[in-house]
Amino acid sequence: MNFHWGKKVAVLYIGFVLIVIVMVIFAMTKSTELVSSNYYEKEIKYQDQIDKIKRTSELGEQVIIENAGSYILIKFPKTYNLKDIKGSILFYRPSDEKIDFKLNLEPDINGEQKIVTNKFVKGIWKVQINWKMNAVEYYNESVVRID
Repeated sequence: MNFHWGKKVAVLYIGFVLIVIVMVIFAMTKSTELVSSNYYEKEIKYQDQIDKIKRTSELGEQVIIENAGSYILIKFPKTYNLKDIKGSILFYRPSDEKIDFKLNLEPDINGEQKIVTNKFVKGIWKVQINWKMNAVEYYNESVVRID
């Protein structure tokens, strides 16, 4: 078959249009999900989070979050008003949100809280602590690996 240049241009143009139509249909059938269901609410509250992080970094001594083998140790400096500390600890699993869980922050008289890890799924966990001391809010976060 011998095509003239006009027919070749027409075939090329029709092929381009078909490819664009297929790409549009493909793009329209894909679902677009947000990272979390309340993404926009979290965005609005993010400035509060930035303020908490800034206040936390301005504290003289910092909270320690570490994997101590069979438990996660959260340790507040003894210079803090330990009786007034209240808050929550979120154990966040980046790879599987279904196993995330939250605990109350309850440091003992030494400013320590130990969370046993024998029932944790092995892998990487983010430990996020939202806490108050003297009616001022703070935030600490650390990554721990459970083996």
